[in-house]
Amino acid sequence: MTGDRAGRGRSGACVGAALIVAMAALGGCRLLGGSDGDGGGGSVADDGRTYELTAPATVLGGAYEKVDSIGGIAVRSGELKGMKSLGVAHPEAVTAMYVAGKGTGQRSVSYSGVHGEVEDPEKVVDALFAEMERQAAESDGAATYVGSPEEFTPAGFENGIMKCQTSEFRTSGPNPAAGEDGGEEKTYQNPMCVWGDHSTVGYVSPTDAAAAARGEKPSLAATAKLTAELRADVRVEAK
Repeated sequence: MTGDRAGRGRSGACVGAALIVAMAALGGCRLLGGSDGDGGGGSVADDGRTYELTAPATVLGGAYEKVDSIGGIAVRSGELKGMKSLGVAHPEAVTAMYVAGKGTGQRSVSYSGVHGEVEDPEKVVDALFAEMERQAAESDGAATYVGSPEEFTPAGFENGIMKCQTSEFRTSGPNPAAGEDGGEEKTYQNPMCVWGDHSTVGYVSPTDAAAAARGEKPSLAATAKLTAELRADVRVEAK
């Protein structure tokens, strides 16, 4: 992987790890979004069933296949402690990356999540977004978030809450026109959605290499629809 494709691959891996990074930062029981019970848990419908997350070999109608290229990311006990601090009892984690197509037309979907007993789904979703944005603000400025998280309810998404936002990455690389040591800054945008329900919390971020190369801005509505479809594939009723 070279040039622009390498840059997109690195930024995509960073996006895919964002939920786990936020979980790690929350490991010190530093609650974001408050703990007074006003976070909206009562507004998230509960169908009375218990679900768990899986990582099947294919998702989204079989178009995307699971690969082992998420960089060896593993969720440690500290990250799970962070979820416990937000009211997720007995959390267990699942992380996977899926790809479709090859070469410059390749598309990928990063997926991370936990299942357990979620007391207040909206509180968890808001806290994760807040923590990811806080970390971006304290970083070297290579990653930022555009606007604020927006709530979506795509077709087929029930008994949960979903919010989406765009992250923006700035990369620099060789620029022959500027000389061998020159570099040209480029900006890429990646959409992401986080859902929460009373059993699961999931993070989804798709990457389209060709669209990024064309400078196209991602659609949050389309990402929300994809997230709802992926949730239906990976969330199964616990036995």
